[in-house]
Amino acid sequence: MSEAQTLAIIAGGVGGSVGAFVGVAVGGSALTVTLTTLVVALLVGGGVVASAVIAGDVEFFANADGE
Repeated sequence: MSEAQTLAIIAGGVGGSVGAFVGVAVGGSALTVTLTTLVVALLVGGGVVASAVIAGDVEFFANADGE
């Protein structure tokens, strides 16, 4: 598994966990909890990826093969 795939799994796990916690903590209707969870998960996951890229731990190269 490449570094980018590993990072994506970690970012998804961390983002989803934090998002679910915040979504339930905020409460409200099922739709509110779902949307809050989604937004927080995307922000936290994006932050994990951004911090790894800024720190130089992962390099992303785009090519036609997606590798």
